[in-house]
Amino acid sequence: MKLPTISVIIPTFNNGSELRKAILSIKNQDAWLNNDLSFEIIVVNDASEAKFKNQLDKIVDEFSFCRLINHAKQRGPAAARNKGIKNALGNIIGFLDADDEWPINKISLLMPYFSSEKVELIGGKIKYVVDEGVSNLNMKFEDDENRITHVHLGAILVRKSVFQKDLFFDTTLELSEDVDWWLRLRENQINIKITDFTTLHYHIHGNNMSINKSISELQLLKIFHLSAKRRNRLNIPYIPQITDFKINQKEPLISIVLPLYNGKHLIDKTIQGVLNQIYSNWELIVVDDGSTDDGADFISTKYPLIKVIRQQNKGVAAARNIGIKAASGEIIAFLDQDDEWMPTKLIKQWDLLKENPYCAFVTCNHKFICHEGVVLPANFSQKLFEEHRSLVPSALLIRKQALVNVNCFDESLEVSSDFDLIRKLRKANFNENNVNLLLLKKWYHGNNASQDKSLLRSEILSLLFKQSKGL
Repeated sequence: MKLPTISVIIPTFNNGSELRKAILSIKNQDAWLNNDLSFEIIVVNDASEAKFKNQLDKIVDEFSFCRLINHAKQRGPAAARNKGIKNALGNIIGFLDADDEWPINKISLLMPYFSSEKVELIGGKIKYVVDEGVSNLNMKFEDDENRITHVHLGAILVRKSVFQKDLFFDTTLELSEDVDWWLRLRENQINIKITDFTTLHYHIHGNNMSINKSISELQLLKIFHLSAKRRNRLNIPYIPQITDFKINQKEPLISIVLPLYNGKHLIDKTIQGVLNQIYSNWELIVVDDGSTDDGADFISTKYPLIKVIRQQNKGVAAARNIGIKAASGEIIAFLDQDDEWMPTKLIKQWDLLKENPYCAFVTCNHKFICHEGVVLPANFSQKLFEEHRSLVPSALLIRKQALVNVNCFDESLEVSSDFDLIRKLRKANFNENNVNLLLLKKWYHGNNASQDKSLLRSEILSLLFKQSKGL
């Protein structure tokens, strides 16, 4: 049986004994010692001085699994890594700087994730190790082990096929080529997973290339500017943050925005649907849009933990926008006063949103429920009583960043701002998904705003005209 091969690429420039320690941290991997896979280490010498070149020759002689590639002129770490990738025999690529080390169980912890063909890159946390005699770093770590999750090539494993998508390192960058690479990965929607495991020991020895450098020296402004230009040219509306790729994410705060207008008689059932949610980390923001039925006072008295915002009557779009601005969460849900959620609504949608960080919004299925004794209008379609995918606000779970990107709801529209929102999100090229389950009931009670067919028809015709003009 042929074992999988991992090619580990180590760029080196004038490195001495620390390089040998780095190589030993790979050689001592428990997965290797247990014969679970095979390794090769490609050391790319970026024109080191002669005395270091002699040490490199000795290392290659000592470790038969090492290959040495020499650059005649110094070309930088990006070019060294690219050279190693092009010469790699393995389908999985790992990186290690010559002054860092891998924990002995890195490979055995990360390799199982590649059993899913969807996963293209898997990584973990970086543990900072301050060498003796070096001042401690002024950094905020995630735990007492001096660990942090951020961009570092030494903490990951990646399929070699990723580089066939024109995703080699930018050799024009002297520093922060890893930051640039991470940005381009996300722009290309590479499937990334980040675990809670420690997968790199990053040594602080006082001569680290990126420590104590200014933003200008690190070329970060240039890198972010180049990314913004690419995204604008390719119509990429946003890219996820590194934390969005974590496998074990904490449940984020979901801000639920509920516009209220003379809905006191409806609101109990609606709020109860929120209280019954399996997903527990939420806040409910009720925006009272100039009601005259004391509904806001009723909610404040009966449900004191609900945040109530009062405004003069400006319409449902303005109420939703006020709620978005007041939201503390980065994930937003909407709920209308005449709708009812199923208990699994938020958890099912969040699971789908979490699974794909590149997805901006998730919908669900709904059907209409008619109040007893209500007479349906002649033009009411019976199809609405059947379960179907819903694009109404109550069916949405959406990243706040996506809403801001399209300027939220159009307040000039009285009854079709929800249609317009979906139009704008799709025009902006946001990714979407749907939970194909009945998670929303829409109650028809005879006074639903969307039943003003004349006004709805007029506004939708206006939206179609905008769409035809590319607006």
